[in-house]
Amino acid sequence: MDQLKAHYDRFLLMAAGLLLAVAAMVISLSASGLSERFTPPPTKEDGAVFAGHEDIARLHVDRDRMVEGQRWQEGAAALFVSRVYLLHEGRLVDILESDTELFPGIANSWIIEHNLDYTDPLLPERDPDGDGFTNLEEFLARTDPNDPESRPALWTKLRLIDSKIDKLRIQFMGLPDGTIETVSINTISEDNPQELSGSTRFYRVGDLISLAERDEVGREVARPTPLRFEKAEERRIFNPTTQTEETVPFITLINTADNMTIELRRGEVRDSPYSLATLQDTRPGGQTIELRSGETFELVDGETYKLVDVTEENAIIEQLENGEQHQVPLQRAAAPDISTETSFE
Repeated sequence: MDQLKAHYDRFLLMAAGLLLAVAAMVISLSASGLSERFTPPPTKEDGAVFAGHEDIARLHVDRDRMVEGQRWQEGAAALFVSRVYLLHEGRLVDILESDTELFPGIANSWIIEHNLDYTDPLLPERDPDGDGFTNLEEFLARTDPNDPESRPALWTKLRLIDSKIDKLRIQFMGLPDGTIETVSINTISEDNPQELSGSTRFYRVGDLISLAERDEVGREVARPTPLRFEKAEERRIFNPTTQTEETVPFITLINTADNMTIELRRGEVRDSPYSLATLQDTRPGGQTIELRSGETFELVDGETYKLVDVTEENAIIEQLENGEQHQVPLQRAAAPDISTETSFE
């Protein structure tokens, strides 16, 4: 017993070592049993692609879906819409919903739709696509101000800058060859009837009547009028002076400007409106057109028009392709600038 007490520490270390040896043996036996139950994955060669486990891949997919579902989705409209307000005539105007037009004659929504600068005080007169038409003209025609191929009709740029309205005096002289195929007509200008009287010309059915005028050097020239010789005929009419029936020639003329007919008997004088108009294409570099009623002209887009009538305020033109008539307004003179600058010293 005394020997055990003397060597107690040594015996305790030996017992602990034996216990550890037994525990190591148990762990070793358990590990060998696990290797029989589970097959370790095959060893990959250097550089081989690692094949992920299906469960792990599924977890990654589910995680991505969860994260994606938490993001903001962009819809048909933004979540927050900034209202546009402008200071107009001393008060704030919501240009999207207010009834107040920033530029009278142009809808605010149209300005926003076509991305125009609504802060520009000269917006109605601007021409963003350079087609010769202002924003105001494009709005009235419902065309795209940013597309030069989308523009109003070219005739809308025409303006009447000068007009002269005369009466064409016509006298049916008779049948020179005794048949109704040829007639003689005297045209007399109301401005100078003495100088041009007696300028009798001969016409066949379908001919345009010409007016004898003087050019700059005094030579007589024949200018066509809108009147066309349509037909001639002889009629039996009662003469109250002789109390008998007489055979009297009649002719029918058509004013090609408005398709009105004029009927004259031999020796009769009739007046027909006879107009001269000067039209101006107001686009940059536009042409100046001078013509008489019934004459035609062509614009640069290939459309052909006829001058129908002229007044002091407008001209009426007819598009030959479809027969539509349009009014060309008088070009008004620009209002004088009466503003004055005041300086303070």
